[in-house]
Amino acid sequence: IGVRFGVAIPDREAAQEAITVTTAPEVEGAFYWLNDYEVRWRPKEYWAPGTEVAVEVDIQGVDLGNGIFGSENNETNFTIGDRVTAIVDDATKLMTVYKNGEVLRAIPVSLGKDGGRWATPNGRYIIGDRHESLLMNSETFGYSIEDGGYKTMVNYATQMSYSGIYVHGAPWSEWAQGNTNTSHGCINVTEEAAQWFMNNTKRGDIVLVKNTTAGTLPVYDGLGDWNMSWEEWSAGNA
Repeated sequence: IGVRFGVAIPDREAAQEAITVTTAPEVEGAFYWLNDYEVRWRPKEYWAPGTEVAVEVDIQGVDLGNGIFGSENNETNFTIGDRVTAIVDDATKLMTVYKNGEVLRAIPVSLGKDGGRWATPNGRYIIGDRHESLLMNSETFGYSIEDGGYKTMVNYATQMSYSGIYVHGAPWSEWAQGNTNTSHGCINVTEEAAQWFMNNTKRGDIVLVKNTTAGTLPVYDGLGDWNMSWEEWSAGNA
């Protein structure tokens, strides 16, 4: 659960106290600030399917420090859907997708080129936005075309990180999918598989990447919340 403010918040504790998370059944969870603008609330364990969640942000008129006051309240509610997870194993070059513990499909993949800046980080990612088509442009992350970057339109792009890692269709690398890493960090699959993946996953689902030559996706990337230990997360940083 993310609450994003329009300005940097000086008094994080006051902001947290204005946010109420109610779940049925009750689950253990805690706040952690991703940055000065956004606080996250994460359960200790993955949400169980069917859990009902309500969030109330009673921020209107609340003193948030340094002359900043909340302008209006907000709220939302949702129910956790089926548990859909994907495991991307660089050792086998396969992405196996599970739904409620049952295997739906194993998809050949090509990950980021081994050993350098483009290697795909390991860790647990959270599914974010989805795009029928998307311009992938490394210049937005400081890598020019001259430095080996890219500027490519792709189809059926499912976001895994704020830093630009997606599952997407890559017809140019079908020869490599299942045997060789050739991408700039993304999970390359066929266009058919990319569309299938987009249609069978939802925001918040987990993608576990393992056995790559890179490090671990940091929590501060924005969709790596599950890569921080519960001990550190639950201690908070307000």
